[in-house]
Amino acid sequence: ATDLYAGIGYNLDYHYNISSAGDLDKSVADFEKYGITNASTSSGLNIGLLYDDRRNGINPLGGQYANITYRQNMTFLGSGSNGHSTLIDLRKYLRLSDSSNNVLAFWAMGWFSSAGTPYLDLPQTAGDMFTNSGRGYAEGRFRGRDMIYIESEFRFGITRNGLLGGVVFANGQTFTNFPANTFNGIAPGAGAGLRIKVNKHSNTNVCLDYGVGTHGSHGFFVNL
Repeated sequence: ATDLYAGIGYNLDYHYNISSAGDLDKSVADFEKYGITNASTSSGLNIGLLYDDRRNGINPLGGQYANITYRQNMTFLGSGSNGHSTLIDLRKYLRLSDSSNNVLAFWAMGWFSSAGTPYLDLPQTAGDMFTNSGRGYAEGRFRGRDMIYIESEFRFGITRNGLLGGVVFANGQTFTNFPANTFNGIAPGAGAGLRIKVNKHSNTNVCLDYGVGTHGSHGFFVNL
């Protein structure tokens, strides 16, 4: 068996009937500044390189994960414009003791896109595959051409039989603004949650988290 994989794929993002109600404070919305369109299409090929030596990708007790994906959108495939994006996803898991399943997990992600990327396809909060990033903020709360994200989480057991566990986490995200495309300050988030085991063979958990961010942002986040 190998821990290194490579592959190619096709991606299509099509948005239609797009409208903007503006900001609540009546200021000009970012979508309007970027350029309103009632539809957008991003169509292109991607190349992916993956390294994963975790023995359980659902609930790892150790190991590391690295994924780099380059996507090229092309007009001859139906894309509204030529453009590209690169996603770098790095994760590390440290089991703190052989006598327990307590784990310290680290996550870093960089997402970089070219000029002309449609607004709804830009890097955004919780824009990863499983919408896990940026707990403490609503999906899409922040958006920009480029994004850098970091997170750390401590996972620990509550009951001896493994039915219940808990986590505490902290994260930070920063995006480039428009039109200067320079990074703004970091938006921090933090919180805690419960893990309820639903499959003891795969160690699959239901994740119930409560996260808080800046400027009164907060909420519950549910995942598997």
